[in-house]
Amino acid sequence: VPAFAGFYDGIGAELPLATRTIVAASDFARAALPAVLALLAAAAAAVWAWRRRPGAALPLDRLLLRLPGAGGVAARFATSQLARTLATLLRGGIPLVDALDVAGRSIGNRHMAGQLEVVAREVREGRSLASAMDDRQIFPPVVIRMVEVGESTGALREMLDSVADFYDEEIETTLGRFMTLIEPVLLIVMGIVIAGMLFALYMPLLQLGSVIA
Repeated sequence: VPAFAGFYDGIGAELPLATRTIVAASDFARAALPAVLALLAAAAAAVWAWRRRPGAALPLDRLLLRLPGAGGVAARFATSQLARTLATLLRGGIPLVDALDVAGRSIGNRHMAGQLEVVAREVREGRSLASAMDDRQIFPPVVIRMVEVGESTGALREMLDSVADFYDEEIETTLGRFMTLIEPVLLIVMGIVIAGMLFALYMPLLQLGSVIA
């Protein structure tokens, strides 16, 4: 873009609005780039520091679970983390209550981790894992049923592994479908943007050629 702008300035060509817009946007981007990068770095540092404060990330994680599309993926990912960690700890001989405490700290979503703390406390008081999870109303019904079956048959570890495998496969399928849908859209949008920019940049040359002809 700067090369085109310099060329048009050299020949004194009158630029159409579309070309002037592209040139002005390019000049602004080059002039503001250092400030924008510094602002982004400062914002990232501020968000990182804010998330490290106790309880600061809880509202965002709760909101994330309620977002259409992304919330379902986040919930499945956290559930898979929980099930996989619990199964591994139980297989290693860790008692269920202690395993719940450790698994809660391993979950990336703070809201679900907080709910799991309540589950661990109720299990410590004598409730079954399935009923305690059911009361939280955050875990999918299929997970509750599989945990209930695992507790009643003595195959809780195997059921938790099955839950983790099931949700890992669901996440992979969902993300694969999303990429399949989004790739053509991105290509079309990028093609339109690039074609529009090229047309705007070459428009003065086309007009100049028609005048000379």
